[in-house]
Amino acid sequence: MLMNPRLSTLRCIRCASLWSPDDYPEGCPSCLATGHPATLECCYDPVDEDRAIPLPVLAPITLGEGGTPTLEAMDLARAEGVGQLWLKCESANPTGSHKDRMAAQLVSRARLAGATRVAAASSGNAGVSLAAYCAAAGLQADIAITRNCPPLQREAMQRFGAKLSAFEDSLARWPYVSDLCRNHGAFAGTNYLNPPVGTHPYGVEGYKPIAQEILDACGAPTDIIVPTARGDLLWGIFLGWQHLLNSGRISRLPRLHAVEPYARLSRARAEGDARGQWEGITDQYSIAGGTCTLQSLEALSRSGGTPAEVSDAAAAQAQQRLERRGISTELSSAAALAAVSRLRRSGVLDAESSVVLMVTSDGRRG
Repeated sequence: MLMNPRLSTLRCIRCASLWSPDDYPEGCPSCLATGHPATLECCYDPVDEDRAIPLPVLAPITLGEGGTPTLEAMDLARAEGVGQLWLKCESANPTGSHKDRMAAQLVSRARLAGATRVAAASSGNAGVSLAAYCAAAGLQADIAITRNCPPLQREAMQRFGAKLSAFEDSLARWPYVSDLCRNHGAFAGTNYLNPPVGTHPYGVEGYKPIAQEILDACGAPTDIIVPTARGDLLWGIFLGWQHLLNSGRISRLPRLHAVEPYARLSRARAEGDARGQWEGITDQYSIAGGTCTLQSLEALSRSGGTPAEVSDAAAAQAQQRLERRGISTELSSAAALAAVSRLRRSGVLDAESSVVLMVTSDGRRG
């Protein structure tokens, strides 16, 4: 396990300033100082004839994450009136969600940096994943949860040895994590800023191989639909496709669409500012919360995608449809299928569209 020697700089997605490879859990220092939290993007020195997607940590701690199935669903494609439809089943990762890809890179970096503990705020999946990977790495996991965290998620974190602290709501967790990271030497496993910046860029890089896996399984789709809260997965997938475009593997980017339980990104785009607060009530706990991030807006803008709001009722109907196909998902994952109908009705998708749905997690701990 070592840092990738090709990792040369980190670049701000807002001001384009360059920073030496190091840990920036609060994003670009310059933008943060002006009150505009902004993600840093990893930049790598090119290598001739090397088209593999680069990651920050080489030979990371692993529990077997990645290489998840991409299932063709022609019946769903016909029902939705699109040309092709696939399900990218991230529920096949070791702890049952896409978060394992991020945890492998992030926890590996934490150990390389000499940290002994990782602190995070989680609605469930990230906490379980970080707890598992911290156990594998011999690190302590301190997880701030909300009091309504699903019991099975809570129990899974505890079985992996995590220390849990419960708070009334999502935003109340962040000062606790901030204190651990800023004052007690913990490595940041998630965002803790408000307005948020997203997770440590080295962790988000772990999502990039999803693009290559989709390309290998079904070619370059026209559209990818991603359940989204703070946009780590959305931005990470975009970075993967951006690498494939820059290396000549594809001729165009697929459009990335963000699924939300209520309007955040559409309102942020209309206001020209990702730093607002747009609260709502939802059972889609993995993509809940009243905030969004600049990285989400950038992924949509750079790929030509759009936000799609999906109600709990529509997500529940989609969940039942997937269960009848033998696929168990949590409500926020099933919302990706419900978003197809919404995007088809609005004319974003049509009969020629080839669509990949990110099934982010399974339903066994929902």
